[in-house]
Amino acid sequence: DYFANMHQFVLPINDYHEFYLFWWFAWSIMIGQFTSRFVGGLKTYQVLAAMLIFPSIPIAAWFAVLYHYHEAGIATDGLVNFAMVFVGIVFVINSLDSLVRLYTDNLGITVQKLGKAKYIALNIAALSLLTLLFKLNFLQIQWVGAIVIGIFFACFGYILVQKYKAVANIEGSPKENEIDYTKIETVS
Repeated sequence: DYFANMHQFVLPINDYHEFYLFWWFAWSIMIGQFTSRFVGGLKTYQVLAAMLIFPSIPIAAWFAVLYHYHEAGIATDGLVNFAMVFVGIVFVINSLDSLVRLYTDNLGITVQKLGKAKYIALNIAALSLLTLLFKLNFLQIQWVGAIVIGIFFACFGYILVQKYKAVANIEGSPKENEIDYTKIETVS
């Protein structure tokens, strides 16, 4: 039933997936910045598959299962509810960890500069303030997602107007950007 009714989840934007869609857009900047650190050598289609297509498969399966549970009236209490809460908490902790790593690296805030206690206190204060700010209307996920969509279109427009010739001349990834899988083997 889920896949047969996919059109209800795609267009128009409705309550089923509005939050998820805007969350995806809002976090895409952080995820893009995070993954850009280790995707050197991958071709554009490989990055697209790794970032959008492959993660979407388990997400679609997850929502299909939840939809089935909802339609069949299956209760999600007990172990199932605990597992969902546990996965959600782990996801939030992982996201906050990634966020801390990105903004501290980008701002040059290191343990060596501040000391361990100040570094931890600063990050706890910053994340707490950010969490409190999300209670304000202008920082709700829908607005943040809409701003990110605007940034995407602004960047696309800038590329079309200012950098079109340079982008049009790209024929492929530079030859020196080959993936060396032996680096992975030497680390472990």
